[in-house]
Amino acid sequence: VMTNGRFKSVKHRVVANGTKSRVSMIYFGGPPLSEKIAPMPSLMQGEEDSLYKEFTWFEYKKSAFNSRLSDNRLGLFEKIIAS
Repeated sequence: VMTNGRFKSVKHRVVANGTKSRVSMIYFGGPPLSEKIAPMPSLMQGEEDSLYKEFTWFEYKKSAFNSRLSDNRLGLFEKIIAS
């Protein structure tokens, strides 16, 4: 969202190895829940439209938890651009 779609996040998946044990550690990090998420003005080109509605980190987290492992966790925040 912050790059207005220029850079894509890598999807993280784990492939278990049956011969070696694996240790995982969870890390929770992010901005304050009230922080607004939107494309960075410095990355917008000219009169380029934002592909996303502005939303808070809380709204994103709530949506992500409700979507489980959905491929498109940003779907609720995408703007529909008329052609």
